[in-house]
Amino acid sequence: MKKYFQFLFQGRVILMMLTVVTLASSCSKFLDPKPGDVVLESEFPKDYWDAEFMLRGAYGALRPLVNHQVAVGEMRADWVTPGSGADADFKELAYNQVSNTNRFTDWQPFYELINRANYAIANIPRVAISANYFSETIKNRYIGEARYLRCYGYMQLIKNFGKVPFIWSTVDDISKVDTLFNIAPSSEDLILDSLEADLKLSFAACDIIGQVPNSFDAGFRQSQEQTVMRVRKQAVAGLLAEVYLWRNKYTQAVKACEDFFNTGVDNGQAAGGSGWFNNFSLGVDASGNSTGALFGALFRVKYDFNARQTNDLQMYTSNNPDDGGKYMMAPSLRALKTYNPYYPDSLPGNPSGSTVVNNLYGDEVRRGFGKSYVGSAPFYNIVKSTPVIWKFIGLATVAPSTIGLPQTLRGPYQSDYHFHIIRGADIYLMWAEAANRNGDKATALLRINAVRGNAEMPSSSTVNRFNDTISTGSSTEKIENYILREHGLELGFEGRRWYTLIRMARHRGTPSSPDVSFVTNPVIDRMAQNGESVAKRAEVTAVLADPKNWYLPYNAAQVRLNPKLVK
Repeated sequence: MKKYFQFLFQGRVILMMLTVVTLASSCSKFLDPKPGDVVLESEFPKDYWDAEFMLRGAYGALRPLVNHQVAVGEMRADWVTPGSGADADFKELAYNQVSNTNRFTDWQPFYELINRANYAIANIPRVAISANYFSETIKNRYIGEARYLRCYGYMQLIKNFGKVPFIWSTVDDISKVDTLFNIAPSSEDLILDSLEADLKLSFAACDIIGQVPNSFDAGFRQSQEQTVMRVRKQAVAGLLAEVYLWRNKYTQAVKACEDFFNTGVDNGQAAGGSGWFNNFSLGVDASGNSTGALFGALFRVKYDFNARQTNDLQMYTSNNPDDGGKYMMAPSLRALKTYNPYYPDSLPGNPSGSTVVNNLYGDEVRRGFGKSYVGSAPFYNIVKSTPVIWKFIGLATVAPSTIGLPQTLRGPYQSDYHFHIIRGADIYLMWAEAANRNGDKATALLRINAVRGNAEMPSSSTVNRFNDTISTGSSTEKIENYILREHGLELGFEGRRWYTLIRMARHRGTPSSPDVSFVTNPVIDRMAQNGESVAKRAEVTAVLADPKNWYLPYNAAQVRLNPKLVK
């Protein structure tokens, strides 16, 4: 039996497919061709570029996961509601009554990422050391990046499904396929133990900046683009902090956040003030060209319309059919009234005012109307119109008006927003979350205020639009509620909300016995504010009363393939 490696090159992404060919020895000469587009296993991997191709193949598997994260991570929570174009699968998510045929129960894309990462981890060590391009340090860095990708895939599976089959080695042989479909789900703790250990290895191996080979000379050069498109220590620390928080390991989570900060690179909020929206609009300019701007991104997935690399976020959020929008998800009234208690009236704050009271009324100064959300197509600047999520389709901020004016946004069907896997605000708010639970309320307030100050909002000790303040004398629960609200204002619509609710509910109780009301109340309030019937709210309340229903069911087709898939 010979193994061949076939490479498919599309744009800048190299996908690696493994083909297993069984040959009869009696006619080996006839059946053993040597085609030009495949490589024998004995000849692969050969050099640095093969290691690069393996790793790029793993990175490419991130793209399909973005649609899933935004849909499931937002639709099940309180910050969005079904839009007029929501299909049956989206409505199942919104009401947390997900069937086993819902397309978002298909975990194949996650295991595709995991298998590619497993393959890279197993085979990159086989690449020969090169003094110019592939030192032992570079080799370990590549393996560290692959370890992160594997851990990211498993963490997403755990947050969505709970117990899942645990595959820690590559499926590189046809003989292993039958075994793959006969694996019982492993416990959450067993998998998370492995993720903790793997992420520590990843953190030790990864760099703090992105580097690429020089085009004409030996060695590497710093790449601004690769700095945010490749895994670095900062992103690893963030994922490790999330794993610890999921398990209520607050001391370890604080340490992971401190490790992020101590890298000394990209450890602040970066884009802030009037530039806050640059977190989302930059990366491409109005003409669709890459700007290479960093603006605090720690790790993001790049899409390129010209290379036919797009996501579904424009379809999900735009209400303009001419742009490919289906308006499947919309900002909830609960979210809109958190950005602006007076919505749909617009009373913008004034960041340059002489007193902080100017920031207490109306829209969030930098994160509200015209930034996180806007009005309806085609002009988007009419406040009292159908609200639309702006982060994924806008290329500039929008000033509220009563007169429709053209805005700068992505072109029709050009859904190539660069999705943030993690950014600085994620880690700052997780740091606040962990420190608060660990009894260090002073640090929690410092991290909250760093995020708020970056958005030109008054500190948490200042009376705000909700007429509340927090201090070191506040209860743990009150500070946590404040963090949750700040999480929505800063990270709303970015595919994190549902998982944050579950995580904090685990803090209020235990991982095995979470506080049901912490998840149920925001969802039911969202439904109430959006006019859902009392009967429907009671129905959803009953479903969410069982924490097992917070997780997606196993897909029906996958259960048929693997009868051991029993929760």
